[in-house]
Amino acid sequence: MTPRIDESTSGANEPRLQPGPPVLDDEGEGRLLEVLNDAQRLGFLGRGPVERHVSHGLGFAAAWAEVDPTMAMGADRSPRRIADVGSGGGVPGLVLAMASEAHLVLVDNKTRRTDWLSEAAYRLGVDDRVSVVARPAEEAGQDPEWRGSCDVVVARSFAGPAPTAECAAGLVRRGGLVVVSEPPEAGDRWAGLVSAQLGYQAVRLVDRPEGHYAVLIAGGAPLEARFPRTWAAQKKRPMFT
Repeated sequence: MTPRIDESTSGANEPRLQPGPPVLDDEGEGRLLEVLNDAQRLGFLGRGPVERHVSHGLGFAAAWAEVDPTMAMGADRSPRRIADVGSGGGVPGLVLAMASEAHLVLVDNKTRRTDWLSEAAYRLGVDDRVSVVARPAEEAGQDPEWRGSCDVVVARSFAGPAPTAECAAGLVRRGGLVVVSEPPEAGDRWAGLVSAQLGYQAVRLVDRPEGHYAVLIAGGAPLEARFPRTWAAQKKRPMFT
């Protein structure tokens, strides 16, 4: 992983080294671009150059490595299981599967998309370490098979801060990380997170060339059994605003 120099240090004259995103080999990147072009054609992936989507997906790994360098790809504590909630067209889930040796859990509630994700994982040769979960993320987080089982949870264009944090809380292990893509100029959308009873102890905002990310840090206390709640309950009574 190639480090990137961050010149914006506080009080120090020496620049701070930041981890760069994981690097895909040419063959793997070519296969991934082909698959994601199909996702875009099917309407599962947003507009814009597919290469940009790949870069943004790789940025998730660089963002969590900035918060906890010991969890960087290839490090001693690199994630063994990563969940992608609302996986849709496979970004960042399939991108991270190609860039690591982790087991990916791709969660989406639309059968048409989950069928495609299973096919895409096979085409990419990573189906042996990709699980596709065809159900809502809040239900997956209540399933003993997946609850609290993931070192990292990623979310890209999934929902607002409160439902994203609540759904991810059911999947992330205690002490794990949740990485959420952020819009530019998002402001302080996470001010109420730590006091929201969802088990998070801190949030870090990470701005990178690949994109903007919020990294939520799960605390050590067990998550209350009632979380995540049903989607209807989350929409009616969000845990923070």
